[in-house]
Amino acid sequence: MEYRRTAVIKLDTPEGADPLLRETVEQFKHCANTASEWCWYGDDGYHVTSKQKAERALYDQLRDETDLTANLVQKGIRRAVEAVKSGVERLKR
Repeated sequence: MEYRRTAVIKLDTPEGADPLLRETVEQFKHCANTASEWCWYGDDGYHVTSKQKAERALYDQLRDETDLTANLVQKGIRRAVEAVKSGVERLKR
């Protein structure tokens, strides 16, 4: 039997880093919101639920628009795709 444990740790940021962390969060939300809009309306009128297609279409643009690292941009896009998939499933029901 396999067990998993989750450790909750406090994020200890250096003095004065709060604004930088907040800016990172805002930029991440910008990536996710931009990707969500694009995926919902699609480039051909259909909802985009493919992570690969969304990343190919949006990655370079979002990297240029933000100061985020590659993995955060990709995570924002993937989060949006998952949200759109969930919305499409709800519409089907």
